[in-house]
Amino acid sequence: MTPIIRPTVSATFLERVNTSPNAIAFYYKSIDPTNPRPEHEWAKITFGEFFAECRLVSFGLTAEGILAGDKVAIVSSTRYEWSLCDMATIGAKAITVPVYPSLTAEDATFIINHSEAKIAILENTRQLHKLITFIAEHQNLLPHLRTIVIIEPYTTDPKLERGIPQKIISFDELKRNGRIEESKNPSCFSQNLLSADPDELITICYTSGTTGLPKGAMLTHKNMMSVLEDCVRVFNRHISPEKEVLLSFLPFSHILGKVESMAIYVFGWQQWFAESFEKLTTNLKDARPTLLFGVPRTFEKAYEKIILSVNSSPPFLKNLYKLSTSTGGGISWSAKLAVSAARLFIFRKIRNGFGGRLKWAICGGAPLPKELGEFFHKVGITILEGYGLTETCAPVTLNTPNNIRFGSVGRPLPEVSIKTAPDGEILVKSEKIFKGYFKLPEETTSAFQDGWFCTGDIGSFDKDGFLQITERKKDLIVTSSGKNIAPQKMEGIAKSYVLINQFIVHGDNRNYLTALITLNKEQAIKYATDHQVLFSEYTELVKNPRMIGAMQKIVDDINKHLAKYEKIKRFLILPNEFTVENGELTPSLKFKRSLINKRYKNLLDSMYALSTEY
Repeated sequence: MTPIIRPTVSATFLERVNTSPNAIAFYYKSIDPTNPRPEHEWAKITFGEFFAECRLVSFGLTAEGILAGDKVAIVSSTRYEWSLCDMATIGAKAITVPVYPSLTAEDATFIINHSEAKIAILENTRQLHKLITFIAEHQNLLPHLRTIVIIEPYTTDPKLERGIPQKIISFDELKRNGRIEESKNPSCFSQNLLSADPDELITICYTSGTTGLPKGAMLTHKNMMSVLEDCVRVFNRHISPEKEVLLSFLPFSHILGKVESMAIYVFGWQQWFAESFEKLTTNLKDARPTLLFGVPRTFEKAYEKIILSVNSSPPFLKNLYKLSTSTGGGISWSAKLAVSAARLFIFRKIRNGFGGRLKWAICGGAPLPKELGEFFHKVGITILEGYGLTETCAPVTLNTPNNIRFGSVGRPLPEVSIKTAPDGEILVKSEKIFKGYFKLPEETTSAFQDGWFCTGDIGSFDKDGFLQITERKKDLIVTSSGKNIAPQKMEGIAKSYVLINQFIVHGDNRNYLTALITLNKEQAIKYATDHQVLFSEYTELVKNPRMIGAMQKIVDDINKHLAKYEKIKRFLILPNEFTVENGELTPSLKFKRSLINKRYKNLLDSMYALSTEY
């Protein structure tokens, strides 16, 4: 199966359908409300079948008043219908506005309102109640929104429905309306796909908003196709599209997930939709993917499970794992043979946990610890780390199968130009660069310097052209003594300790650094069991002097890697982790530092009370 590249996403999609109409494109767990069984079969959808259903949804959007240039918000987790609604929106010459389903009602409403979306497609009853409850409580909210569409069968409160001006319809009703609309102009959908201009918008992706309100990055057909064309250039010799299987679980609301969702039309591989992150282990065994898109946390979680499994294994298996991860250097041939045998057994077991066929994974969104990349590479799973932003339509640099340097984010993609400013900031020129921030012309202007996009990240190239990201410019901590400190350095080191779940550094305008820590709960309980630390509630365990002492040893070890002014002087262990739901993490799992500093002000202040540290 040959990759397809056309000037627009829509023309690429149409060509894929015409070229491979009978090829299986998607697998997803079917939802049958009449079937009480908890597990359902994987449904198979060909490209031709997808086109036919997509066409109905697109005509349904037109029947609800969507015109060229209008916005359609999708508030849903990653699933088959997400791709369906996304391409249907493009087929109506409208613009998709992805909204993370984990956002609060206030944040989701802000994006729907700011984007001026006319239709909001919601995943289920939970999303519906969240949105309409908020609308009902606030007068004159969402003046542009006309219709709310619910993907799954839903129930709602008639009182709430009467309190909002928007019409609510089911996904099936949308498609029935589409069938009626289709009879008026049957060729309209295909004509729209073919007539799209490369400079037309396909999506407005709202950035995480770490330091303020989310900003909508306007991305075009040209932006997306530039990324996909470069992917063909660097990967075409390393994949066989007709044999490749992709398991999708990243949020398609994230720009890396968005690129993942479009890549199938270029490469023509099979795409399986994971049921949820919680069911990922089971879904990996079903799909047996050859490729994955992931974020560092995906592989950190996998590594933690491996270590937890090893620690709870009999001594024989522990010794076998230790042997398998040894270098094998400077030992006899018989010992080397034992190492090889151990690796064959242990590494195969780890690979089987990913389905047994995984060749490599694309990883982005945050820094991947070098040691993690090296570990999985040794196991036989190559993680290709890249770098990009929403504004660059995801990757502008990438490690590739035959050019890998762990600890780096790779080299620039073929079409991309990158340089660094005098202060080390990474500047980019490329067809991948967004059109600007929606309704924010001043913010758009300030994002560029002499035609170069200013990423806000500090980095440098090594002698072989691999880019290292060293810090985030706007996240710099400036201590009261004037020292500029990148907190990601300490936070990155802390990730290598299995007892630590989250580690956030504080110290702006202070005279030394402190940290708030959350524990890996499973590992903490295991530590307590192994060391006979008595507790009845987990909240007691995190306050136990012996647990605090164990964490002090870890912090002391972290400090060995740091300059004097970077050392963590004090810390506190929190009983609950930072989450997206409580507003302390962005949807892409970055810390909302200003909010956390404000929310935990009293605790943070307590670590500086009567301090004489300098």
